[in-house]
Amino acid sequence: MMVISNLLRLEADWVIIDMHDFGLKEGPEHDNAIAVYWGLKACRNEPGAVLRFPQGTYHFRPEKATERFLYITNHDQGGTRRIAFPIAGFEGLTIDGQGSAFIFHGPMIPFLVEGSKGVTLKNVTVDWERPMFDQGTVAAVGDDWFDIRLRDGVEHEFRDNRLFFRFGGRMEPVWGLHDIDPATMAHAYGSGDRISWSSFARLSMEQAAPGVARVTGPIRHMPKEGHLIAMRFGRRENPGVFLKDSEDIRIERVTVHHAPGMGLVAQRCADIALERFDVKLRERSGRVVTATADAVHFTNCRGAIVIEHCLFENQLDDPCNVHGIYSGIVERLSDRTVLVRYLESMTIGIGVAEPGDTMRFVRRESLLGYAEGVVDDVSPINGTFVAVTFKEPLPDTIGEGDVLENATWNADLTVRHCTVRANRARGFLITTPGKVLLESNTISAPGAGIKISGDANSWYESGAVRDVTIRGNVFLDCNTCPDWGRAVIDIDPEIEEPERFDCYHRNIRIEDNTFRTFDTGLVYGRSVDGFTFRRNTIERPRHYPARGTQKHAIELTAARNVDIADNVCADGPGTALVGTDEYPIGGGKR
Repeated sequence: MMVISNLLRLEADWVIIDMHDFGLKEGPEHDNAIAVYWGLKACRNEPGAVLRFPQGTYHFRPEKATERFLYITNHDQGGTRRIAFPIAGFEGLTIDGQGSAFIFHGPMIPFLVEGSKGVTLKNVTVDWERPMFDQGTVAAVGDDWFDIRLRDGVEHEFRDNRLFFRFGGRMEPVWGLHDIDPATMAHAYGSGDRISWSSFARLSMEQAAPGVARVTGPIRHMPKEGHLIAMRFGRRENPGVFLKDSEDIRIERVTVHHAPGMGLVAQRCADIALERFDVKLRERSGRVVTATADAVHFTNCRGAIVIEHCLFENQLDDPCNVHGIYSGIVERLSDRTVLVRYLESMTIGIGVAEPGDTMRFVRRESLLGYAEGVVDDVSPINGTFVAVTFKEPLPDTIGEGDVLENATWNADLTVRHCTVRANRARGFLITTPGKVLLESNTISAPGAGIKISGDANSWYESGAVRDVTIRGNVFLDCNTCPDWGRAVIDIDPEIEEPERFDCYHRNIRIEDNTFRTFDTGLVYGRSVDGFTFRRNTIERPRHYPARGTQKHAIELTAARNVDIADNVCADGPGTALVGTDEYPIGGGKR
């Protein structure tokens, strides 16, 4: 066993533990998982320790890494993961890479922070030696086919009308394609998911020539010759950073160039600060994809989430999503106990509640709460079912088919001075009743730049907003692709007949922003009480053809207490449709 008792050095008021003393080595031939194991062990009994890396490039492989069975929200669920940095049960720990590059190989999680408090990660870049996607160039286009020239030297094979690539010691089939315009490095106008997911399932990929894949079938979107094609294989395996059941976490000057999952995901955590946490392309890498899902994602968190001076680009899903969970009431077991089921497979096992939490009972058709109760006991039955017992008897009105949401675990969100661009899908997804401020950001997304939703029918993401301020931001050419939004800002809880019920969302203020958009639609909204759109500037660059999804700049249904005034539109007054009434967006009130 390595002797560690003499490896601590005092520097100012901090205990500095130098990773060089644990056999850390540079170069792709070296695996540093064991060195990190001993380094973290040296920090275990030293609150306030700084585990410091000499600046360099260090590689990590899964074979000798710590393993844990983990449920990770919005990822492929329920599995044993290998972890390079298993930061569990720590208090007051800092990992300082001093500008180092950490390169990972195969399926593993770089950083797990679990059951910890006061942890800081800083000054490091995260990347994979072989990313969990591949890419090629459109070499030729026909009437019902197109060819993709693959990268030289990449191991692949064709079988059963499918193309396979190697990742982590296994051959994975391609299941989706994304058309990337090399002029913008973003999804090509109008492409969306139209050669991915279910549309891809009807296509074939066969070898047309050595190093060339031919795509044939009912192609819903035909890419142009010279465009780049991102080829997806694998799903959402491992995030770059996983925060679980922890509090007071700070991440600063950390860059994720790739992750075979989300860049960062947090579940049941409190008080998280991201400062210059970038999910971005590595310069001169030639890649078109960073993370294979969201840049950052927060589920059932509370306290303050603060995101500042971050760049999120080219990930294969949204830049940021903050939400709670609707879980289904399956059966009433007693006057105080209900059997609850996780309704979305990607939230299985992450924790519905804990004793002392307040739970809200919600009707699925309206998404409105009708009762609350304080949890006395939580008894997991298995990964899917949980028995929740309350301190007081439950009302007789509680019925099977209703849903529960946790009213205790909800976060405030502040996002300032961030840039999002060139990703798949939408921009910021906000579903939290905490205080929300999006200020001085630059937002460009192929779908809605901001989406405020809530649903108990598909993703089961809860959190009706109560206080949202969107001000001083610049929106650039959002909604270039179908499928991902109606307007630059979508307020669209999934309520089939919102006019029948009280409003789901409240108090949304959109002020002093600049919209530079080729299309008409600025805001689409439904089921909102308290909507303000003031002092915004609308410019109309003609970078793309208008989609014409909306006739009016603002369209609101089932809305009340609406204030629209003092906006300036470069090509005319612009109009808002509130219910059946039309107003100029320069001035109008209802």
